[in-house]
Amino acid sequence: MTLLSADTPLGSRLPPVARRFSVEMFAAGGAKTIHNDAEAARREGLPGPVAVGPQVAALIFRMMRTAFAEGWIVGGKASLTFRRPVGANEGAAAHGVVTERRPEGDKVRLTCEVWVETEAGVKAIVGTASGLVPRAQAEPAPD
Repeated sequence: MTLLSADTPLGSRLPPVARRFSVEMFAAGGAKTIHNDAEAARREGLPGPVAVGPQVAALIFRMMRTAFAEGWIVGGKASLTFRRPVGANEGAAAHGVVTERRPEGDKVRLTCEVWVETEAGVKAIVGTASGLVPRAQAEPAPD
């Protein structure tokens, strides 16, 4: 079941999705990397281990799946910019706001401004993501 519809007002907020990361999550295989080892991270100029980027971005994808259901799986699009790393022992949350509505075939595409914010309030990932929702009952489909 989708949380959004063709009638969802612009400016509506998506339900945020949050997660706390831990170094142990990134320790598979025993290799020391910037994701699980402080010294390896410092050699690369980082203050400490950082979370794996795709796992951080997955917060946005989970939020979109919750909001759009099948309209994210079939028809979802995203354009993201990774601005800052998230610490491997830090919490982060995905947020989104509906910014645009436009017809697309027999559906309506809702575009959202999306971002992942660290617990310190830093936007680590920013961009847009969109999904499809059914047309409103009173809205005719294009010929």
